[in-house]
Amino acid sequence: MRIGIEGLPLLFHRTGTSTYTHELVQNLRRLNPGDQVLLFARNQRMAGDSYHNISYAERVANYLYKEYRLPLELSERQVDVYHSPRDMGLPEPSRLPCPCVMTLHDIILVRLASDYYSPSRARLYERRLREKVEGADHVITISEFSRSDILDWSGIDPGKVSVITDGVNEKFRPITDEPELAQVTNRYQLPPRFALCVGSTEPRKNIRTAIKAFGQLRRVRTDVHLVITGVDYCRVAPEEAFAGLDLEGVHFAGYVHDFDMPAIYSLAKVLVFPSLYEGFGLPPLEAMACGTPVVTSNSTAIPEIVGEAAVLIDPHNAGELAGAIEMVLSSQEMRLELIEKGKKQSAIYSWRTTAAETRKIYERVISRG
Repeated sequence: MRIGIEGLPLLFHRTGTSTYTHELVQNLRRLNPGDQVLLFARNQRMAGDSYHNISYAERVANYLYKEYRLPLELSERQVDVYHSPRDMGLPEPSRLPCPCVMTLHDIILVRLASDYYSPSRARLYERRLREKVEGADHVITISEFSRSDILDWSGIDPGKVSVITDGVNEKFRPITDEPELAQVTNRYQLPPRFALCVGSTEPRKNIRTAIKAFGQLRRVRTDVHLVITGVDYCRVAPEEAFAGLDLEGVHFAGYVHDFDMPAIYSLAKVLVFPSLYEGFGLPPLEAMACGTPVVTSNSTAIPEIVGEAAVLIDPHNAGELAGAIEMVLSSQEMRLELIEKGKKQSAIYSWRTTAAETRKIYERVISRG
């Protein structure tokens, strides 16, 4: 089988979509040595940063490549199926020489459109997304919550949308090597005891509530700091995004290299993940695999993914969040229970399984085509 996959998400900083693309490609290549997995993307003059930050000229160039050059390349390379791992990666289906699959992780940009777009741009995005969903031969999504959300919004045939969950990479495990922990601590100037937030200044990540909760926690826990990792969303710096909040004891670590995340999870006393909307939510599972207790939201896909292995809170309630963090920090019995449950829960999710189930979708659309 000759499998074409859009490579654009791999050119930018780690996000859920870039992690998904990387893991899918690597595991497909290991799964069946007889397959050829080919990546397609034009060279970017600006790679390694967020896709949101590239210039208008780059966006136009990407669009022209996708719509006109890509179909020719797929034909020249005799690709059997083309897969876009993101919402806007497919060209007009009539231009494609082969069946196509898209992964729609969620419809955050539809449900929370006002956080991202003007009303006119939101309508344009939704119309284009609907065209992509209707035009694809099959749609993969990553949780039952997202599947239900997509079907409710789009009204497409339920048989056209399959759930294939994300996985947890084997590198996420408890790190106990003291020199490695010390190096990571020095690299990111981490405090001795801290709660960890993995997110950014993106509004849905709800870091403002985490900071408010931490302010309440500091009244009784002055020894615990809050570390926030992640790039500045749309170039909105933390000082701007969190203006007016008490930032004493709050550390903004910025972008953290993928290879340092297991150590940072292992150093953290608790992961705080109060996101307002997730189609899946990898950080709680990654933290669990590293032996870190998790406090997270009781909304969208998160309860489905974490099961009974995390403390669930109302993400709008800073007091409830502060209380949950304090419980995890103060109760050794609770910590040990969460750590044990977390390791079992995270072990359910395998990228190899993701790749194997995705390949079955390829076989299905090829046989129909």
